[in-house]
Amino acid sequence: MDPLLRDARLYVYSQIVETSAAPTAAETACALGRTLEEIESAYQQLADARMLVLRPASHTIWMAMPFSNMQTPFTVISGGRAYYANCAWDAFGVAVVLGCDARIFTTCPDCGGALERKVCNGAVVDPRGLVHFALPPRKWWADVGFT
Repeated sequence: MDPLLRDARLYVYSQIVETSAAPTAAETACALGRTLEEIESAYQQLADARMLVLRPASHTIWMAMPFSNMQTPFTVISGGRAYYANCAWDAFGVAVVLGCDARIFTTCPDCGGALERKVCNGAVVDPRGLVHFALPPRKWWADVGFT
C-alpha cells in the first residue's frame, strides 16, 4: 500500500478509537503534514479500494468498517466511550477491533424490544439470538449504505 494511504488509514482508525469519530480530511491533512487535496485524494482512493465509505458526493467519512461515523441503531460501549457500528455484525467487530470488553445495544427489528449483548475477554457472554442479513454478502457492496 502507498505510504500516504497507509498513514491516512491508520490515522482515521486511531482517531475513531480515541474519539469515537472519524477525522475530517482537513484534520487528517494537518495531522499528517499534507495538503487537503492530497488527503481528499487519499480518502477517495481508500473508498475506491473499499477500505472506507465516503458520504455521497463528499470526502467525509461515513464508514470505516466496522465503525460508523454517524449514529446508528447499533451502539457499542467500551472503555467509557460510545461507538456506532454499521450493523449487528459490525457491532461485534467493533468490540474485536477495540480488544476490550464491550456492551452492545440495539433493538429487535421484529418486536422493538431492547437487546443487549456483552463481550468479555473476546467472547460473547450470552450467545442467544439471531442476526438476519437482508442480502447475501456478495451483494453488500452494491449499496453498502442500505446493507
